[in-house]
Amino acid sequence: MAYIRKNDYTPITVAYKKKYGKKVYIKTFTDQRSPDRLNSTRSNLLPKDCEVLDIGVGKRFEVKYKKKYE
Repeated sequence: MAYIRKNDYTPITVAYKKKYGKKVYIKTFTDQRSPDRLNSTRSNLLPKDCEVLDIGVGKRFEVKYKKKYE
């Protein structure tokens, strides 16, 4: 099995809103293997008390969420 560098994982895109406000933020992670750490309340990868709207695994979700939310 070949070694995969941290930046070469499948991209995970998250669309979320902060606690106060209507603006939807889109963030793409390429250093995570699975979206489990993003859903955790103990993780500091996303802001505290944010509402996660969508999570997608793959390259096409970044473009899809930008069209949908912006």
